[in-house]
Amino acid sequence: MVGGSNPLTPILEQTDFVNDLVNKLLAMVYSQRKPEQTTQYLTIGGLALGTPRAKQEWIDEFLASRRQGLSARTLEYYRDILYQLIGTDLTSRGINDWLTSLNLGNAKLNYYQVVKIFCSWLHRSRKINRNPTDLVDRPKIEKKIMPAITPKQLDTLLNDAEDFRDKCILKLFFDSGCRLSELVGIKDTDFDWDKGTVTVTGKGKKQRKAPFTKKTGKMLQQWFSEHKTFELNKYGVQTMLRRLKSKTDIKCNAHAFRRGFANAQFKKGLSTKTVMRLGGWQDIKTVEKYSEQFSQEDAIELYNKEYPQRNE
Repeated sequence: MVGGSNPLTPILEQTDFVNDLVNKLLAMVYSQRKPEQTTQYLTIGGLALGTPRAKQEWIDEFLASRRQGLSARTLEYYRDILYQLIGTDLTSRGINDWLTSLNLGNAKLNYYQVVKIFCSWLHRSRKINRNPTDLVDRPKIEKKIMPAITPKQLDTLLNDAEDFRDKCILKLFFDSGCRLSELVGIKDTDFDWDKGTVTVTGKGKKQRKAPFTKKTGKMLQQWFSEHKTFELNKYGVQTMLRRLKSKTDIKCNAHAFRRGFANAQFKKGLSTKTVMRLGGWQDIKTVEKYSEQFSQEDAIELYNKEYPQRNE
């Protein structure tokens, strides 16, 4: 027990709280037997001592603390990941074992990043006395080339499209680099036919002007002269693309068109920053990643177009 002879007495105020704390800590230090491995922990002043486990109460509090403006979809994504963490020891070993158990491929990095944010919040909130992810290695990512629609593949898809509207959608996807959510929100009043652009609303409700070619413009004018929208929601467009994939064996989701748009612009000689602006990307690193599909042969072909060989 804490008394007048205890060397901590001059430093700590003599209260029942302090007595209880010191006695428990001294018992841990001077115990002659090996402490049991347990996931039970002592909470003192909101700080968890011992080996805490992830619990739903903390996760819900963390999600409620997220800054305003974070989309409901992102919050749901965080929740889906963190609820899988419930019951896991919040130690570097516990989190490493949990990550190892996941069979997610490169998506494992996303789980690591979400858990790291969560644990940082727990530490800042003084719910745990250290951040266990500081000693957890970032998962390795396997580099793989994601599908990107080529002009030749576009021709195949157009030939197999079921109707004129589908052809218009495919052409606009390839010309503009539009996201799926941007394309389905387009109205007939969003077009500037003279400049060859359409105003779309992207992430964070930010608007941008997406380009299209004259040939595509003529097709779009024909459709929108009789219709206000494409008359499809995102699920309808996805169904159309899946149907084309089954018929042609071409991976043609909306992001494959978006990557195809970026590659086509690189082959025209546009800079990475210009492509980023045209496609409405926020991070230039994403666009640089797409440029990896721009081969040395492509670069030589572009060079020869810009500087044709002349006989001297």
